[in-house]
Amino acid sequence: MSYVYCMTFDQRKLAAFVAVVDTGSVGRAAIVNNMTQPTLSRLIREMEQRLGVDLFERHSKGMTLTASGEVFAPYARMLLFEMQQASEALDAVQGIQRGTVRLGAVAAATRSLVPKASARLLKAASALRIALLEAPQGTLTEALLARKIDLMIAPQLPDHPDMVRISQCQFDDVFTVFCSTQHPLARASDVDLERVLKENWVMPPAGSTPRSLFDALVRKSGQALPTVAIEATSVGAQVACVVHGRVLGWLPHPLIESEVGNGTIKLLTIPELSLHRSFYVYRRSRGLLPDAARRFLEMLPQVAETA
Repeated sequence: MSYVYCMTFDQRKLAAFVAVVDTGSVGRAAIVNNMTQPTLSRLIREMEQRLGVDLFERHSKGMTLTASGEVFAPYARMLLFEMQQASEALDAVQGIQRGTVRLGAVAAATRSLVPKASARLLKAASALRIALLEAPQGTLTEALLARKIDLMIAPQLPDHPDMVRISQCQFDDVFTVFCSTQHPLARASDVDLERVLKENWVMPPAGSTPRSLFDALVRKSGQALPTVAIEATSVGAQVACVVHGRVLGWLPHPLIESEVGNGTIKLLTIPELSLHRSFYVYRRSRGLLPDAARRFLEMLPQVAETA
């Protein structure tokens, strides 16, 4: 039997459902939605009765999606998102300049490009808000497809049927080898690829995008991979390990600009390990781009398209 005829969706119920999906429990979801646990439980039960299926399996430690819940979850997110955007669009028609830019960007972009564009946006529309997710590009892609963010700034990505590249930013960076100014290589005059690869390194975990890029450059040079003595996901941790220890690092220049400026680290010119990157703005290929996101795009310096 089809239940399509009775599928009318209430924004409050959708919000309750998505909150339980995200938090894994009624208690935490109730806190997120600022309602009591009995009220939220009732909304979930009403939705299940309306749909004619169980959306969750109830356990002593929380709730997990059933097969039906897994199917319904992305549609619930889409419906809730479109309802919120419709409300903001109607407010905009009445001259209420509000809304939230839900933006994701890799670390290099959040240290220079994003703050400048954000400052210009808030100057032009002070009531707007910006929710920024800084994460590796794989995490950002997942967030964009899950409708947790609306725009993504990242290096060039493989084509994806559910994402579209909007434009190229007037911004690029370069991955650079660096060491502490107290490291012996900081005072050496004959530093080359072979020599740096004999040193210990701090790097992000194997399989991460930066680590894969680094390994590819080393293999392309015909050399063996160096010893990675420390693995750290945090950029701050990688920089600290270089500053306070005898290891080399490899990061985009914007992420170590302040340490270069204050004299705690030194850049090492190793042409084989220099990697230039350009950055692009991505959005989902389907659905409307929220007005707040459009306003943010206007503030980004973008490369003009050529015929």
